[in-house]
This record gives sequence, C-alpha cells and structure tokens, in this order.
Amino acid sequence: MSTAQQDELWRGFPRTALEFEEQFASEEACRAYWIEVRWNGQVTCQRCGGGKVWPLRGGRLYECAGCGHQTSLTAGSLLSGTRKPFKAWFRAIFEIGVHRHGISAKDLQRIMGFGSYKTAWTWLHKLRRAMVRPGREPLCAIVQLDEGFIGGKGSEKSMVLVGAEPGGRVRLAHAENNDQATLKRFAGAHVAETAQATTDGLASYNANSLGERRHEKVVQTPGQKQQKDALQHCHWAISNLKRWLLGTHHGAVSAKHLQAYLDEFAFRYNRSYSRILVTAVGFRRRLGAGDWRFRPRARRRT
Repeated sequence: MSTAQQDELWRGFPRTALEFEEQFASEEACRAYWIEVRWNGQVTCQRCGGGKVWPLRGGRLYECAGCGHQTSLTAGSLLSGTRKPFKAWFRAIFEIGVHRHGISAKDLQRIMGFGSYKTAWTWLHKLRRAMVRPGREPLCAIVQLDEGFIGGKGSEKSMVLVGAEPGGRVRLAHAENNDQATLKRFAGAHVAETAQATTDGLASYNANSLGERRHEKVVQTPGQKQQKDALQHCHWAISNLKRWLLGTHHGAVSAKHLQAYLDEFAFRYNRSYSRILVTAVGFRRRLGAGDWRFRPRARRRT
C-alpha cells in the first residue's frame, strides 16, 4: 500500500465519539483496521515475507506456514510489547487528536478508566514520541531564532530555543544555555543551510554558530518592537507555549520531560488547521518505525 493510500485510509479515522463507537465497536474491528493499515489487509511473515499465515492467541499473533516464524501484530510498531487491546489505544489516539489543545495525563486517566496516573502518563509520552517525524524537513527561507524561558522562578526556569518561519512552522528545543556550541547544534538540526536567519543582538549568533547561513542581526528598543517586532513569530510561539502548558497541563511539566511536551506543542502548532486527521496520519507514519517500547529518556541535548 502506498503512502497516499495509507493516508487516505487514516482519513477515515473517526472524528466524533459517535463515529468512534460505530467504527470500532469491537476489538476485531480495531484489529482489522490495524491490519489494513500495516499490511494492506493481509498479514505477512516478518521473516520471509510469506503471505500464508494463520492466527494464534485470538488473532494477535500469526504463524507462517512456510518458515514457522510467529509475527505479532504490534511487533516493531508504536504498540510493541503492549498487552492492552487495540480499541484502548485507538481511543487514546482519538482523545489526543480530537481535543484542540491536547489532553493531560490526569484527564486521560479519567477517560480511559486507568487505575493509576502513571499508566496514563506513560501512554501519553509514548504517543508524543510518535509526533516527531523522522527526516522532517528543516526550517527554510527566512527563519527567526530566539530563546524563551518556561516555568519556575529565576534560576529554576528552563530555557527553550525557538526557530520560526514567519507564518509557517516552528521548532523548539530544551537547552541548558544559549552559548555558541548549543546554538550551532540547534541550527544544524532544525535550520536549512540555505535559510536566512534573523536574530536579536546576542553575540552567540555568529558565523560559527550559524555557519554559511545568511544572518540578519536586529537590535530593537522596546518601542521599536511595539511598532514592528523582528522576532514576532518566535515570541508568539513562546507565548502560546506558555498558555498551552498552563491551560492543558496546569504548568506541571518537569524539566526532565520538557522536550516531549515541546515536541507535542510544535506538532499541534504546525498543524493547527486540522486536528484529528493530522494526529492520526502522524501516528500512521510511525506504526512500523522501529522499537517503540517505552523507555524513559534523559533530557535531549539541543
């Protein structure tokens, strides 16, 4: 099945609670949908690619008639290792996508009926990781670069580096500081070499950190910013991020896991024109992307 066909299939993902209950009324319906997305409706052996397989364990495992290898429906996917039913995972994806500003772990716990907050939190973080598309295109054309601070007071605040295309996409990264080496890593990861970078007067933005990229350094007074802010889109992104963290997550985001929340915010910010569709399509693209068993991660360097 081509990417276009898979995207079209995910466009049929429910957008309302009524549609969800009608389309995924049973575990069998969810399993059939999963097989349609991953294997175009026919499970194939992961070892030899053979199509002659038969179901085991209620249809969650398939054994190949040719080589005897057993293929799990979730192996190598976002749901690798899970013991929960497909319907529960589909419902979680639906809840994350249908809410304009996302959903907190506490709300997901209540909706899904989880016995512990930790389970809901783990599910959310696992699904957040699926929102980062491998090989995504870097910011291009004109890119504004700036820094902001999130949470806490004084030295307890966390620094966030921001890259923003005017009227387009954003990239966010949690950073220990804004020195030259850190900015160089951020630019290298998120800004195309052909882009023009617009920054404030911070000395760390220079030829060493920005490389061959064209650089416009703009130093403005508060009055000039009120007239025309050269980094307006960065400032809008940071302002919206703070409201989102406070409104959806009540500000309860630790520095250790901040990057995961930044990734979710950027995913939603960049796709604000459509919620459930792009969320579902985003997850579709990660179904077969490596081993997705959840492992808590150390804070990513920018």
